[in-house]
Amino acid sequence: MIRRALPFLLPVLAVAQAPKIAFDATHFDFGRISPDKKVSHLYKVTNAGNAILSITNVRPACGCTSTVTGQWSVKPGESTDIEATFDPRGQRGIVRKSIVVVSNDPAAPETTLTFDAEVVQPIQPNKDNVFFDNVDRGGAASDSIRFISHDGNPVKLTGAEVPGAPYLHLATRAEGNDAVLDLKLAGAEIPKGQDMGIEVVTVRTANPQLPVFRVNVQWQVKPSITAEPSAIAWSEAKAGHELRMELTLSQAQGKAFRVTNATSTNPILAVEGVGAAAAAKQKLAIVFSAKARPGRYSEKATILTDDPQRPSIEIPVYAVLK
Repeated sequence: MIRRALPFLLPVLAVAQAPKIAFDATHFDFGRISPDKKVSHLYKVTNAGNAILSITNVRPACGCTSTVTGQWSVKPGESTDIEATFDPRGQRGIVRKSIVVVSNDPAAPETTLTFDAEVVQPIQPNKDNVFFDNVDRGGAASDSIRFISHDGNPVKLTGAEVPGAPYLHLATRAEGNDAVLDLKLAGAEIPKGQDMGIEVVTVRTANPQLPVFRVNVQWQVKPSITAEPSAIAWSEAKAGHELRMELTLSQAQGKAFRVTNATSTNPILAVEGVGAAAAAKQKLAIVFSAKARPGRYSEKATILTDDPQRPSIEIPVYAVLK
């Protein structure tokens, strides 16, 4: 019997055809740059797959970044470039930006490229805001702002003004290539009844690139009379019963004062102890009437004094009656 040899059937392995996007690096650091010059960087893109790579979109995260691709279709094994251009005008300090590259790579349809830059102005203040807290009306508070030279040229301040705030004194001086603005808040010169404020200081320089800086100065005066507690609250109290809480007013400098009157936003709220002899501390009582019905209350007691620095004190009063 003759047996015929059957040919072996070799399986054919199907190789998937797909592009694969690859970058030499997805992040770049420009380092310290000047604000008046654009900078650019090329990101190298390689097709590491076995089908044509199509770059369909390049989306910068902001208008300050522009991108240009060398070619939009890349054959397997070939490369192209994506150029990122950064315009630092109007920027300051450390800046981080990103660019999204959209392609037909099925495994990575979107790739994010990033870059950093530190935009260094020729003149840079060490702070933009100054805070003076709890300033004594009988004293003063001081601070300074240094305008640092980053281009090697001396910083020259030609003037500084703060309209409408004569109690804030300004002076300029040079220190090496830097310049310093000294600020002094004179508590005794702040108008009576004015306890806080925000001032805008305009600082002028001889540099034509940066002729003006503006600095915010926020201040708050230490109250001449403090209230303890500063607010009063009763929670889940039973209606039909009088509620009472002690309130102590203290003069910060130990000066004697009188409580001359008191008013409230609701007749069921009263202040007892008004009219006592002058003293550095006054003991009062906030009283919520037994006539108050169940419900939520948000009221206010206003206490009047003969202290010229703090003629009135407002005490919030809250109650939840059941």
